[in-house]
Amino acid sequence: MFRIAWIGRIVSRTSRPAHSALGICTVVLVVTVALRVEAVKSSQGRPEAARLGNVSSGPDEAPTGFDNATNGFEDQTAFDKDRQKFEEVEAISDGLGPVYNATSCVSCHQNPVTGSSTQIAELRAGHREPDAEDPSSRKVKFVEALGGSVIQQRAIDPAIQEHVKPEDDIRTLRMSNTVLGNGFVEVIPDREILRIKNEQRRMGMEGFAVVVTAAVGPKVGPDGKPDFILVERIGRFGWKCQEASLINFSAGAYITEMGITNPLNPTENSSNGRDVSAFDTVPDPEDATVDPNDPQKTVHPFGVDVESFTRFMRSTKAPPRDAALVGTDDVVAGEALFRNNEALGCAICHRPDYTTPPAGTPINTLGGKRASDMPTVPDALGGKIIHPYSDFLMHDIGTGDGIAQTQHADLPPRGYESRERIPDAIKISEGIVSVKAGPERGKRRALQDEPGLEQRTANKMRTAPIWGLRARPQLMHDGLSLTIDEAIRRHGGQAEGVRLKYEALPEAKKKQLISFLNSL
Repeated sequence: MFRIAWIGRIVSRTSRPAHSALGICTVVLVVTVALRVEAVKSSQGRPEAARLGNVSSGPDEAPTGFDNATNGFEDQTAFDKDRQKFEEVEAISDGLGPVYNATSCVSCHQNPVTGSSTQIAELRAGHREPDAEDPSSRKVKFVEALGGSVIQQRAIDPAIQEHVKPEDDIRTLRMSNTVLGNGFVEVIPDREILRIKNEQRRMGMEGFAVVVTAAVGPKVGPDGKPDFILVERIGRFGWKCQEASLINFSAGAYITEMGITNPLNPTENSSNGRDVSAFDTVPDPEDATVDPNDPQKTVHPFGVDVESFTRFMRSTKAPPRDAALVGTDDVVAGEALFRNNEALGCAICHRPDYTTPPAGTPINTLGGKRASDMPTVPDALGGKIIHPYSDFLMHDIGTGDGIAQTQHADLPPRGYESRERIPDAIKISEGIVSVKAGPERGKRRALQDEPGLEQRTANKMRTAPIWGLRARPQLMHDGLSLTIDEAIRRHGGQAEGVRLKYEALPEAKKKQLISFLNSL
């Protein structure tokens, strides 16, 4: 509306009695420029449309911005309230710890705005042992550190501080990722991720899909206590694709990173396998189902805070590109190169574009069951074009950390054993697995794939979404690459061919590609 009114004012000023050629040209020029600007704004990530001035009548671009503003999933007032909860610093009296990594969500997700990435890294450890069922020297199993592969780096008492044990010689850092725009990613259908996987097979770079548990809603368990309806869905969040639902993501991070128990995860983490109950003075679950300050006493089955974190993430805009760089010659040329899978191949795994399903589309599992606490795609998240630059699959690119990982760092979510499973026939036909570990406490858990015991996830990592890349000074899962060029040159394994093509590029084209990546 603003653009049309602006053009109208120009026309009225140029419609003078002397209808000079200059006046007519001015009108035409202004209209052309306005259309071009509008096309560039509405075609982020689609350089062809921007150059030609095409205006699409299809799905809208998802809103982007580092501005702490809502995408429309909830109104701004509600969003600000949930953002403040995301930023809230937890205290011991709130249930912090006894072992933990951070005191708030924003501790790990803040740069440059709440929800983005930071320099904070998680520590994981374990070791390998021979597989008793297969004595081949090539077949080993990954065994987690006592209490789980996450080594919590803080404790409310030094007596329960966790440490990496000498025998746990597989160790890695995991950088915190942005959660901006994750609501759009959450509604991508499982079938779409598998379609991309099948496309990659023809290119010799097939990704690996993992099935994880997603919460659908509450139920009453066989013991008469509150329980949850859980289903299996294709994972897409985390360095090992270990989460598919932002409800589970929030609940898992609350217990793993802050030590706050919640209805989905009501039991405290251990300290290197040792019980910490003597140091825990707050009744579990520490995230209550009713806000004591709510006069309506609304019940939040997943926990007041967990549901608040989830609403916040679903309401965030996608990371924006650098407006000062988008449209410059080097960036346009670099994006064309990035997208050209014959010339380079980056976009085979760092898939640029997705369109979310129309609003109202059911969110279902591969088996046709309801797959989310949201029964259908919400209006704000449906029919939106996003540019995450990821396939949300795992690949072996030579940088794998050797950690086989379950969705849950210590204990599975409540209701895990009775989850609605995807039939094995579908898993086998689609080439997907789930990773499981026994729920023993105070013991080491050996991880295995279902079906099979191949531990195919140990040396694979999720294709990192690189939207918002310019806000990250440390790259790759471990943060050890400090320039884009270094990160590209670390790619091996399935990505070795792409790396070799990059290394063979003339310096001018490398500069163009890196200019594009710096615009993200």
